Amino acid sequence: MLDKIKEKANTTLQKSKEITAASVEKSKEITNASIEKSKEMTDASIKYGKKFIRKKAIDSIREKLEFAQKKESDFTNEQMREMIQKEEKKIIKSFGINGAVTTILALFGITNF
Repeated sequence: MLDKIKEKANTTLQKSKEITAASVEKSKEITNASIEKSKEMTDASIKYGKKFIRKKAIDSIREKLEFAQKKESDFTNEQMREMIQKEEKKIIKSFGINGAVTTILALFGITNF
């Protein structure tokens, strides 16, 4: 009788261990899939951000050229790339300043429109 109880307990314990191991394995798979998806979304977000900044820089350069009454063809590709890079840096810097100002205003309960 005692042997039967021990045998059933061992069987139940073994099944419990198998189920736990399968559950842990499934959790690992789900976690890894979630991490991969998160990385993909981060990469896509960075790509979108860079594209947005590049577009803003190009638009700004075009406005400046129009104001100076010059054409894009007046500059070499290398000169245009340099101007766009400088403008991108200015835009990124302005995002940092605007973010800081918005944060400070939010601390005082003021919204920045």
